[in-house]
Amino acid sequence: MVHGEKTYTKNDNMRAPLMDDYLQWIYDAWKQFPDESILKSFKGCGLTNALDGSEDNEIHCFKSNGPIPTGREFLQQARTEAEMTELIQQLEVDEDGYDSNASIDIMA
Repeated sequence: MVHGEKTYTKNDNMRAPLMDDYLQWIYDAWKQFPDESILKSFKGCGLTNALDGSEDNEIHCFKSNGPIPTGREFLQQARTEAEMTELIQQLEVDEDGYDSNASIDIMA
């Protein structure tokens, strides 16, 4: 209803279109783009990239001319630190599955 009949409030303000109209406009706009372009744009923003870092080179802001050219290194460092923390936590659990650093509350 972009060019359709417009309705007005009692104070002569134009009413906003119905939500169904908005959703249809969005749907129609998305359908104009090839699926590959949409998928590529999500990867460029870092939204659907592989978690193992193999697609970090597709993130736009990490490119050499982007605002954070060293971002890939920071992201890789954060992944390494998270892996190390997880390994340390696994090592702190003894063979029987008990956390050796956990407190034992003994009731008297």
